[in-house]
Amino acid sequence: MNARYRAALALLAIVIAACVPQPSQETPTPTTRATTARPKFELATYMYALQTKGKIRIAVLDKAIPFAVHDSSGLRTGFEVDLGRELAKAIFGPRQDPDSVIEWIPVERTTAVSALTSAQADLTLARLAAPESGTSFDSPVDLSDPYFVTGERILIRSSNDEIKDLPDLDTKTVCVQRDTAVAEHVVEASAFARTLSLDTYASCLGALQQGQVDAIGADEAILWNLMKLDPNTRLVGRFVT
Repeated sequence: MNARYRAALALLAIVIAACVPQPSQETPTPTTRATTARPKFELATYMYALQTKGKIRIAVLDKAIPFAVHDSSGLRTGFEVDLGRELAKAIFGPRQDPDSVIEWIPVERTTAVSALTSAQADLTLARLAAPESGTSFDSPVDLSDPYFVTGERILIRSSNDEIKDLPDLDTKTVCVQRDTAVAEHVVEASAFARTLSLDTYASCLGALQQGQVDAIGADEAILWNLMKLDPNTRLVGRFVT
């Protein structure tokens, strides 16, 4: 079953204005114009409260390529960061510089929910995993519909011809990021696999390059990014989850 990640998502409303025909023999060319007005919300809505406050606090990860990255210059980039900016524009208006109304709250995977429950953040975009369909889920926070669907896979060195699928991980060492469920999933898929937990996937890539581990286990999107960093790696086998 693919893992699903949730966070709040909003859509910008675009108003299309029709062009008024001018007296001419030629067919007028239609034009479009996007509204720049500040959105209006009902008084009882969460969006109105944020507008009134004048800012939105968004909890994000700092080292989660390609979802969210905070580099040494202070710039935040990534898929979830871009979602956060689109949310800000949807609430405060498309003319508003989103970063002028966003307070980024750095969190870890283990503190993503508590940032909400302790009122440190207004919403969290931090790869929160949704429950599997048909299972009960008791959470102190509300989850949106999934905005990204992926699954866990295995990355190896291109020169490795021993690992072709999950059963081949038996007696092999798989690097995973600390505080994730990937290690548990790897062992469920290959009972005799060994795991090594490191703080970041960049560290895992270094361990793979140095021969300290045989493979890396992570979400497929993360592994695709690691492959861009090191073209001498490749994905193998079916999804772990």
